[in-house]
Amino acid sequence: MGTFSWLPRLNPQIWILVMGRFLSQVGSGAVLFYEPIYFVNQVGLSPTQVGIGLSSAAMASAGGYFLAGAMTDSLFWGRRRTLLLSCLISIGADGVFLLAHGFPLLIVANVLMGLGDSLYWPASGAAITDNSNNHQREEAFAVSGLADSLGSGLGIVLGGLLLTMDNSYQHLFIADGITFALFLGVLAIVFKDKRDRTHSFEETPGRNAWRKALLNPVFLVFAAANILFTTYVNLMESTMPLYFTNFVHNASSTAPENVGILFSGYVLIAALFQLPIVRAMQPYRRVSVLMISMLLWGMGFLLVWFVGISVGGQGVLMVMVVVVLAIANTTYNPFSVALVTELAPKESLGIYLSLNAQCWTVGYLVGPLIGGWTLDQNQDIARGLWITAAFSTLIGGLILKQLEKFQAHTDSIKSSSNL
Repeated sequence: MGTFSWLPRLNPQIWILVMGRFLSQVGSGAVLFYEPIYFVNQVGLSPTQVGIGLSSAAMASAGGYFLAGAMTDSLFWGRRRTLLLSCLISIGADGVFLLAHGFPLLIVANVLMGLGDSLYWPASGAAITDNSNNHQREEAFAVSGLADSLGSGLGIVLGGLLLTMDNSYQHLFIADGITFALFLGVLAIVFKDKRDRTHSFEETPGRNAWRKALLNPVFLVFAAANILFTTYVNLMESTMPLYFTNFVHNASSTAPENVGILFSGYVLIAALFQLPIVRAMQPYRRVSVLMISMLLWGMGFLLVWFVGISVGGQGVLMVMVVVVLAIANTTYNPFSVALVTELAPKESLGIYLSLNAQCWTVGYLVGPLIGGWTLDQNQDIARGLWITAAFSTLIGGLILKQLEKFQAHTDSIKSSSNL
């Protein structure tokens, strides 16, 4: 048995995408983490200005997803050229970051970074789908997500080491540009655009394709559940650490440095269990796995509520929270994207993946608004957020149950038409 025999046997084209993305995420992870620190402490911009800059990246991404969906499905652009353009725009963003010593260029750099990132996701998801069969699709998306997480984490660590050596934040932008240039080279030389040419792809998908996707009742039900999932992910990432630090008292484990270690453990658990959990869940229907994930999110948020009302043992409860939510996320991400590829017609795959990405935009808009408002209130309201989130998973479960019924009905119609 080889050292890497535990890895899934995927198409080499997928491994090219995975390794290239890992490399580029090493640079991006460092830039995204240290960008606010650099522009506030070194350039002298206010936190509000930097926050507006980061928000401009999110707004550019929201528009970019629609562009990415159309480009990914078009004959001219396709998956490969869209990915190449994504890398070129990201390299340009790093160049602007390097020159930015004021607010206007910060906005320009973030807009370019958001646009480049938004072009990547639908094109990458479509390329992974093209190069994987239906049975191994969850593993393919799991490996891709794992490369993203590990690359970002390594980038933060290496970025910190680089800063300790020369304290030059600008070197981070140069390093990020180099990693994107390497990814660009790999895509240009090695990666091939593989699509099912038996379908009549439009040169540029028109309004009809978008209208069909937006009026697809099965996909709309999935999107409603997916917005709940993405909101939960954001609450866990942005609201929960601050809640543990500021609202959970009488526990040394809630010191900021210990909370940081706790959530580093979350990343490690998710990385270690990603592939084993995906392999264990593959025999089940994707909607059923998402129901299990929804149940785990509810259990995790209920445990967070218990942390707030407990008079002792908060440290143990917080570890349980991290473990449960790490498993919840590993059962959500690969199966949700794989379900989108199952629901989407082949000729509109990019459009469906871009709409799936918009669910993340909505979740990451709603999550900070809800989390920020509740943490500005008293302890009872802040604690109530988590019991409310736990109960909302019951609604999510009902939505997924309806999705299961819709899917079964659609499958029966397809089976009848094939007879």
